[in-house]
Amino acid sequence: MSKYFDNFPTITYGGVEVRDITRRKKFLQNNLNNPFVFLPYTIKDNYRPEDIAYYYYGSVDYTWLVLLPNNIVDPYTQWPLSDDNFDKMLMTKYAEKSGTTGYGVIDWAQDETRTDNIVYYYKEV
Repeated sequence: MSKYFDNFPTITYGGVEVRDITRRKKFLQNNLNNPFVFLPYTIKDNYRPEDIAYYYYGSVDYTWLVLLPNNIVDPYTQWPLSDDNFDKMLMTKYAEKSGTTGYGVIDWAQDETRTDNIVYYYKEV
């Protein structure tokens, strides 16, 4: 067994003492400030953590190396949305407030003078 798991606490499960591997270990704080520990990467549209792991490490088995330092527990809700999915989310969330539908909501959200209950949304073209 890997020595990594030696630091996890033990629990009793079904009458047997086992390691509690459900605990999430944290990256050391000094690693977060070390520029030599991380590789810079700007997420491209529609890229998933698996794509980035494959690009950098040659295998999707290392997806956890992308998620863990970025403090992402649930990649389905915490990973950045694609442009299309972000637009759909905006249209759904603000359709009633804007009084429009479809891409009219996006135009409403991009209005720089808008200050009521919406953070100005800007999409580079």
